[in-house]
Amino acid sequence: MKKQNESAQAAGFADVLVGLQYGDEGKAKIIDLLADGYDCIARFNGGANAGHTIETSRGRVALKQVPSAVFHDGTRLYVGSGCVVDAAKLVDELAMLAGLGIDVHGRLSLAARAALVQPHHVVIDKVRFGLIGTTKNGIGAAYADRALRMDGDRLVSLRVGDLIEDPEAVLAMVRRNLEATLALHREVDCDVDAELAKLRAAVAVIRPYVEPDALYLTNLVRSGGRVLFEGAQSTALDVAQGTVPFVTSSHTVAAAAFVGGDLSAKYHRKTIGVAKAIMSRVGSGPFVSEYGGERSEVYCDKTVDGQVAHTSAYEAKLDVAAELSSDDAFHVGRGLRILSGEYGTGTKRPRRIGMFDLVQLRRAVLLNGVDELYITKCDLLHHYASTKDNALPLVTGYQDGGQPIDYEPTAEVSHRRVSPVVTRLPAPSHASESAEVGVEIRKWVEVVEQTVECRVAGIGTGPARDAIQLFEQTAES
Repeated sequence: MKKQNESAQAAGFADVLVGLQYGDEGKAKIIDLLADGYDCIARFNGGANAGHTIETSRGRVALKQVPSAVFHDGTRLYVGSGCVVDAAKLVDELAMLAGLGIDVHGRLSLAARAALVQPHHVVIDKVRFGLIGTTKNGIGAAYADRALRMDGDRLVSLRVGDLIEDPEAVLAMVRRNLEATLALHREVDCDVDAELAKLRAAVAVIRPYVEPDALYLTNLVRSGGRVLFEGAQSTALDVAQGTVPFVTSSHTVAAAAFVGGDLSAKYHRKTIGVAKAIMSRVGSGPFVSEYGGERSEVYCDKTVDGQVAHTSAYEAKLDVAAELSSDDAFHVGRGLRILSGEYGTGTKRPRRIGMFDLVQLRRAVLLNGVDELYITKCDLLHHYASTKDNALPLVTGYQDGGQPIDYEPTAEVSHRRVSPVVTRLPAPSHASESAEVGVEIRKWVEVVEQTVECRVAGIGTGPARDAIQLFEQTAES
């Protein structure tokens, strides 16, 4: 028994960090804050559809597939088998980092069992998934083919390790898959040879990063290593638990970290959740607390000649003060979007804006087993003082047909039928600073903690890397 205890003490652990709303909560900022306490930051889901943004002394950096601890020298970076990898886009991302003086050789490892995003997946995404509002990066099609495995005699699910082991055979299959898809969608203009050339060139670049050992993280943790799993997308977009069909194509909840991250759940220590004080959602789908409801959803999704209609440049011309003080909730949401810079990292689409929803957040906290919560963009809450109500709105209940319900509906039609019950707290008169958080924000945090049954470990007080107010854990916490 003594030897077993000593072995357990010597072993490392794995924590999991997940977004709790509809994405874009600022997960990368919190990972950047916490990364020095870990030996490895590991991705367990998603692909190039995940835009993680970090503010650095070298400017704003948008990461797509590389884990968010690139600026922490010596920290390992792992992309697990639950991810889908676009090799050509990864090469571009590595080149971008190299241009900033960031070398990830010897630090970045790609699980050989991660699925490969192929050119035909991008074609399928563009022609079939428009109503869902995907990023058109082929992610959903790649996950679908992973489950499909074969289409006749064609292997449609290829893995990163396959590409490295026998690139010519894999490239030949990639060609077959692309040509078969284009035969079904002749309206798509695609240069097959050019796509194959990009993938062939990528092989040489990513080869040194491919990790064939499925026990890579297991060996690291058994030797005392500390791992932080980084979730892409967020809980409300989980392929099973989210607002289907307007979700991502992978599992985003904390439990999925150990399947997609290639590690036994026995090493789990705690779960960290990230939410955003001014909620947002990209793309279509139910959003109970949305300012402007369906009108906002249509507005944010509008395109002209295939281009986003209401970009940040378009909305920058609006009178923000008039938007915020409007009687129309749609305009209030638009004003908050402008002030908070809520536009898609990759897509540049305007994000739909909503009130802080404690019903949705409580479910996410309990579903993920969150032990501590970080809430970003709290510095922006003072803008509510410029609204007609001069108050911080919190969604504290749902009604369906005028009757209270204590759960999130499953079906889209019932979810859209729900109306929010709103509680209002005094709005702060000025932005929260890292050195001082006003009484209004502290009261707001207390209500959040009591409602969602989770300790708030810290709040974001600005876009800078160090603009976070941390709260000490009390004996009661």
